[in-house]
Amino acid sequence: MRQSLVGRRFLSDEFGIAPEDLRLCWLPDTFGYNGNLPQILRKSGMDWFQTIKLSWNKVNNFPYRTFTWQGIDGSGVLVHMPPEGDYNSRAAADGLLRGIRQYPEKELDTALLVYGAGDGGGGPGEVHLELLKREHDLNGLPKVEFSTADRFFRALEQHEIQHTHAGELYLETHQGTYTTQAAMKQGNRLMERLLHNAEALAVVVGADSREPLAQHWRDVLLNQFHDIIPGSSIERVHREARETYGRIEKELGCYIHGLAARLPPGGDGLSALNLTSFPRHEHVQHEGRWYRADVAPYAAAPLESVDESAGLTINGDTISNGILTLRFSDSGEIASCTDVSGAEHAGGGLNRLVLHDDPYQFPFDAWDISPDYVKKVPKVLPLVRSESFRDGPTVGRRTTYSLPNGTVEQRVTLEQESALVQFDTRVEWHETHRMLRAEFRPTRYGDTATCEIQFGHISRPTTERDSVEKAQFEVCAHKWLATEDMYGGFALLNDAKYGHRAKNGLISLNLLRSPTFPDKTADRGSHHFTYAFMPFEADDLASVVAQGCRLNNPLTVVDGAGFESVASTGEPGVVVDTVKIAEDGHGVVLRLYESLGRSTTTSVHTSLAHTGVHEADLIERRIGELDLERVPFGPFEIKTIMLER
Repeated sequence: MRQSLVGRRFLSDEFGIAPEDLRLCWLPDTFGYNGNLPQILRKSGMDWFQTIKLSWNKVNNFPYRTFTWQGIDGSGVLVHMPPEGDYNSRAAADGLLRGIRQYPEKELDTALLVYGAGDGGGGPGEVHLELLKREHDLNGLPKVEFSTADRFFRALEQHEIQHTHAGELYLETHQGTYTTQAAMKQGNRLMERLLHNAEALAVVVGADSREPLAQHWRDVLLNQFHDIIPGSSIERVHREARETYGRIEKELGCYIHGLAARLPPGGDGLSALNLTSFPRHEHVQHEGRWYRADVAPYAAAPLESVDESAGLTINGDTISNGILTLRFSDSGEIASCTDVSGAEHAGGGLNRLVLHDDPYQFPFDAWDISPDYVKKVPKVLPLVRSESFRDGPTVGRRTTYSLPNGTVEQRVTLEQESALVQFDTRVEWHETHRMLRAEFRPTRYGDTATCEIQFGHISRPTTERDSVEKAQFEVCAHKWLATEDMYGGFALLNDAKYGHRAKNGLISLNLLRSPTFPDKTADRGSHHFTYAFMPFEADDLASVVAQGCRLNNPLTVVDGAGFESVASTGEPGVVVDTVKIAEDGHGVVLRLYESLGRSTTTSVHTSLAHTGVHEADLIERRIGELDLERVPFGPFEIKTIMLER
């Protein structure tokens, strides 16, 4: 979301463009478009959207070129995809004619031609301009006029648009970019967390974080550029991006440490700092000792030392925390997972680590995965050793697996009073054209998989009844993917692993790939990451949302701090996503969203002093007054609340 806000402010400041004139999102070449983007655009003052990418589908022809795109909250934007299907058009006659043939809405009698050298830069050249001059009004060709995209869309919105597409714009290619170059994904997610925490802490201590964080935001947003975060750039780009992430992490760490030292006092001992929207009741380890934390949303509270932990057991190949009992097979996977009611959650095994062939995909090796990879039986990683352990309020299993050219080491952990099973994973990865995946076959499995996306979630089919469903053989999910039946569900959570397969009873998490083009060294080396799973009760997706946030934003241990909740809501499904200084420096912004797809009304609680409250859009322009005692939300609605000072 900050991408839109910072980008618009930059254009306004540097080029003198008024925000109300920025109505178009020009995004020709991104590898799929999430289902909440229409709302983000509309609440950022943009009504129009341009891409060409859906014309790259490998399986099904996307049926429209000019249409209304409706997001998961019901918001709509006007979309035009230049019918030639190119942002590097040669501007030649054959391209113009191809565009007419491929234009289902040709009765509108208008379309965009995006010509020139786009990839690699350079823009229109002399040849392009000469061709267009000759084609201006030539018999047998469509009439060509020089114009602007703004003028084109202003005219287009006067037409009656016949077609509507609801949900995401899924691209049926380039699914490998959800996984390639793991350090890009992990670095981006860590930076987003640190920036989020720094902004919230600055509000708590009364600091102005805008200038200290401005360059960090610019650098992080630069690394979200195509082809950096997808992992499809050359080696030098990714090396420099990793160096950038390392520098930002160090500098943000110092900034956050300085803010933490200014927190309100809360005693002489250690405290837990919770910068998420959810109350936290869990254990943390600090300098070799275990503590228990009970801390409200966006608050700090003293830690309690933990000496003995009850209810944790080890019995041969079985471990239990009294909530879940796990039995491990001889190959290392979880053969059984039962809860306190005796219900079995492991159908065909959980966390089977497998190695798939991932053959070279010319010319898009870093970009693509072959949908046929599942037709070949994968190699199950051989188990080298395993042992159970008990550590404070946790019980677990250490396992080591061998790769043809490396190793995988895992700590499978159950925490006291928790239904979350965590996999702390270290990999030495030196394979070529292979894929490492963790496979789960839970008993509770439905016809759809619920996947977290920006400010909400989307449901995708787990069946393969037609070509559209088959084409979604790999899907993107942010912090979690869940599936359920009438009795309950099973969720797989991650801390920067986006690629998933959810088909025919299987949930498979793509952990690592090893392509050779355009970077022959991609991902070779050491990796450390965590993923987890949790069974959940029927109609309790809110617990999955909360645990996804917990996994991705661990509690911070600080010295002697204590303060009450800065921001929280009375509805578990309404998430306080952001607490930050307003962009104009006057007041504080609370950004919230409804996470479960339900209409609701909730109260918003804050301990921050303020003289007034109003609602704003995502670029912080005032919309109207707001009563914090009754804040209405539509399904997946994003709200920006301004606390005036």
